[in-house]
This record gives sequence, C-alpha cells and structure tokens, in this order.
Amino acid sequence: MAANNSNFVTFLHATETAFYFEELDKDGFLYKSDFQKWIKSKDNKFLILNESAEFQCQNLSIQEQEYYPENKLHVCVYKNSDKMGKMGVILYTFKDQKKVVLCCSDKLEIHPVEMDISHDIAEKAHKALFYLERITEGCYLLESSLYPSMFLAFEPDSNNQTLNKVILRHKEYDDVDETCHVIMS
Repeated sequence: MAANNSNFVTFLHATETAFYFEELDKDGFLYKSDFQKWIKSKDNKFLILNESAEFQCQNLSIQEQEYYPENKLHVCVYKNSDKMGKMGVILYTFKDQKKVVLCCSDKLEIHPVEMDISHDIAEKAHKALFYLERITEGCYLLESSLYPSMFLAFEPDSNNQTLNKVILRHKEYDDVDETCHVIMS
C-alpha cells in the first residue's frame, strides 16, 4: 500500500483503537526473512555449489538429500519498494564457513561470489538480487534485478548429461520457457 508521500507501507496488525503499519521509507530493499530450500530445475536436478565452488544442477538421490541438507540454498527475502507483487531474494550457501552468493556477472552469466549480505540494499538493482515471482505452488521465476527480462535458467551441460548449467536466459513475460522455472521445496 502507498502512503500519502508515495512511500510503501505494510499492514502489521490492528487493535481496538489503532492500525499499525510498517513504512518502507526509501527505494531499495530491506531484509525480511531467511529460510532454506532445495532449488531444482523442472527435470528434478538440484542446484548446489559443487566441489570446484561452481553452481550446477545435478541429480541427488533421496539419501544424498537426507545426508547433505547443507546443500539446500538459503533464500534471503527482502521487502521491495519498487516492483509490486514481486519479492527481492538473494540465494546463497556456505563454503568453508563463508557465504557464497549466486550472482549475475557483467557477461550475463551466473557465478558464485563470496560476500556478506546486507540487510539494507539501497540500490534498485544488485548483482545478487533477483525478483521472485510465483507461477504455481512451489514453482517460480527468478528475474535478475540487474538485467530486466533475464531469468535464472537451467540448460543441459553438453559435456555431462547428468548435469545442468545455471545460466541467465532472456525471456518475455508471455513466453513459456520451462528452463526458467525454478522449483523450491
């Protein structure tokens, strides 16, 4: 909801005598929450940080999922003052007790970057920030905030059929491109 001065506010709760709102008083993103999820492609390949510290999608058995829950990615959610209906998110994991964040490069590629994540992102676009849009229950699109109309996508690795590469793919909103569908479970 927009207040008189065009700042965005979020309804928190009401009492018998008052309504309480939280105001997002500037452009950018403010930290909201953090949770862990398996991130998968439509063909059930799991997004992980591999031994070479690169993001890739690969098959994981049920036992591997149970024995290595640390391979789940953290989804850091931000309140957004700019794009209505979409949340800002950052995806990260840990390697050697350091945060490794999934980022967009200037070559429109996805790569891992060791970085601390701020609870306040003042910019309207950031290399680690994606807009999360729900398609169906558990299925999402992740649009780069830095490169509009570029979405996190998975494509088969020509060198290894059991792997998918994680890429940025151009997609118009009305296009159906299941390689850009991200499953969170």
